Amino acid sequence: MFEKELTALAEMSNKYGSNPEFVLAGGGNTSYKSEDYLFIKGSGTALSTITPDGFVKLSRKELDAMWDKDYPADEDAREAAVLADMMAARVPGEERRPSVETLLHELFPQKYILHVHPTSVNGITCCVDGGKVIEELFDTATTVWVPLCKPGYILACNCRDAFKLKMKMNGGIFPNTLYLENHGIFVAADTADEAGALLVAAYNKIMDVAKKANGVPDTAELPCDNARVDAVKAKLTTLYTEGTDAAVVEFTSNKAAIEYDPTTKALSPDHIVYCKACQLALDSEDTLETAFAEFEAKNGYQARIVFVKGLGMFACGKDEKAAGTALEVFMDAVQGTTFTKKVLGGVKPMTNEMIDIIMN
Repeated sequence: MFEKELTALAEMSNKYGSNPEFVLAGGGNTSYKSEDYLFIKGSGTALSTITPDGFVKLSRKELDAMWDKDYPADEDAREAAVLADMMAARVPGEERRPSVETLLHELFPQKYILHVHPTSVNGITCCVDGGKVIEELFDTATTVWVPLCKPGYILACNCRDAFKLKMKMNGGIFPNTLYLENHGIFVAADTADEAGALLVAAYNKIMDVAKKANGVPDTAELPCDNARVDAVKAKLTTLYTEGTDAAVVEFTSNKAAIEYDPTTKALSPDHIVYCKACQLALDSEDTLETAFAEFEAKNGYQARIVFVKGLGMFACGKDEKAAGTALEVFMDAVQGTTFTKKVLGGVKPMTNEMIDIIMN
């Protein structure tokens, strides 16, 4: 049962999950709902490779019942109770853990939901006037903006309230697109193709704005002093000790990275998860060893991203995959920041409170 629908869900997930213009490092999630069940990507599963049998199956009746419960006021107790109820909503025999955004997926009446964090979209969701920009660019009757808030149950509640308010304003039409500040986009439709089309249309419109304002970041590799690069890499492979073996260090030197302000606070949860909340910035590699140790003592973790002024950006990881992912994800932050500064009036990073929540 649901073979056709889940095949369509997996194909949609693979298509956008394997395209770096829409998904980096496995971020985002997708779902399909029938009258009785919600099928959603599980935590730790990659959109690019998920198969039709890889989605977590939950009872919609039990998920909907969660809205009528009185959860504890204490944040930790509340989230624990919500998680317990969400896990209990899984059908018998289901052992995988559903996405933390399961309740948010259930809010949409549309059958297919696609949630991703593209650089282009986050250029808007991470800008100073993101909500205003969304209203100017997109159909206000079908588009909702939700300001930054804590993940999990609080986010789902805030989105539910925003949907209700929007429907009062637009004659009862349920929105099909949701933008979350400092997070990304949800699109919803009754077919996988329609959901994908909504995402592509939003992406194209945003890119048109960027191109017209010359806001597309220049990421072409620049000539650099290879001897200096190799020397820094060699030092970092011994200083960075996350893994049991010598670390792997990746490097890039492009105009966007060199002009980036490394003191900019984290823009989104992905950037924190894969690159940590802060980056190490050096005027010269001569102070690398001392600065690296001081950074760890101050922040409680080793720097995954290291900028050397005028040279470029280094990304550290316990292996090749981790280092490559860190480089890719932080270049996403660099590009998004460039876009917001050139086109949208300035960057709006996450608050210290939200950064602490994601970090811990």
